Amino acid sequence: MKAVSVFEYSFEPTVELSSVSEENDVLLWIFHVDKRPPHIGISSRGMFFSLKSNGKDVSKCIVVNEVVDNKSIKCVKVKLRFNISLTQILGAFDSFTYAMSSDNSCLSPIKIVLEMPSYIMKLADLLNELERRNKIEGWVSKNVKKKELGILKYSLTDIDARLNQLHD
Repeated sequence: MKAVSVFEYSFEPTVELSSVSEENDVLLWIFHVDKRPPHIGISSRGMFFSLKSNGKDVSKCIVVNEVVDNKSIKCVKVKLRFNISLTQILGAFDSFTYAMSSDNSCLSPIKIVLEMPSYIMKLADLLNELERRNKIEGWVSKNVKKKELGILKYSLTDIDARLNQLHD
């Protein structure tokens, strides 16, 4: 009998990199990979962008790395085969104020930046589509055990419930 995976997406088949360059690479940052749902952001040219329940994060990657280290956040950085300018990222994030629902989540501006179809509503869907398009070069992780290297199964209702909880 085959074991049923708890993951909707697993990093195992893709390449684990020894390092990434936050100055030169376009990275998809996945925070709290052990949670349903996780949180994501994107970086390019040393700058990080994320849509959160209380607004937007625009920070230097070095600052985000310090938070990951100081709080021991389980983080995976996925190196993407894209060349994206800061202007493109800022343009996509400009049309959002904060994450409020599964229709307007941390994924929403990133889908615009990466020119993904509207039917992609969850991180696993995005990662599967990026993999299908051969846009994932590899990944690195921080504070993540091998058995946690995947995106846990969750629903759109889970996204809405988490955002409602954060807005209370």
